[in-house]
Amino acid sequence: MNKLIIFDFDGVLRDASWNHLYSAYKKLVEAMGKNPEIFFTNLASFKKWYNIDWHKNEIRILGLDEYVPSPEFNRIFHENYDPLLGIFPWVPDALAHLSKKYTLVIFSSSSRLSVKTALGDLSRFFSLIVGSEDVTRLKPHPEGVFLALNITKTAADETLMIGDMNVDYLAAKNAGVKTGLVKWGMGEWEDLTNLKPDYLFEKPEDLLSF
Repeated sequence: MNKLIIFDFDGVLRDASWNHLYSAYKKLVEAMGKNPEIFFTNLASFKKWYNIDWHKNEIRILGLDEYVPSPEFNRIFHENYDPLLGIFPWVPDALAHLSKKYTLVIFSSSSRLSVKTALGDLSRFFSLIVGSEDVTRLKPHPEGVFLALNITKTAADETLMIGDMNVDYLAAKNAGVKTGLVKWGMGEWEDLTNLKPDYLFEKPEDLLSF
């Protein structure tokens, strides 16, 4: 029986999209003093260029040999990205329902500050928020999942991770926890179903019956 649910954030609880990401990255590259067309020219080319491990994007944009944390890079990105997004309207009811039965955690590749600011008072439903600054390796590496298991003192076989991308599935799989994927996020549904996760959520209401 599950005791812990680990949520990805963007695309699962927050209304993220490829258009939002593309717009934010264009402004980010320009703020770094470079022409975005060096890297991508339209949404389609951006999708091919973009790596969900945004450390690798930062390396390419800044011309680094290896990843070095840049607070300015992160700040500029979230200043342009976060205002475009909002919490899905069904989220408060879903969290109130699930928190009665499960311990809830967020593991996001966004910063912890971005997640907490977006959640506002809804943060009270979560025992832990793991952001990008809390790990050295982003998804699909399971570091953040292991961190959540250790802090909440929960066994892997009592844990479900819910995401919207293949990296969420892989992080969960690599940590030995149960896998769940949603249809309303940024991942391609056909590709996600082909992964055969333990749970598929086609609509938010499915979470209410979980």
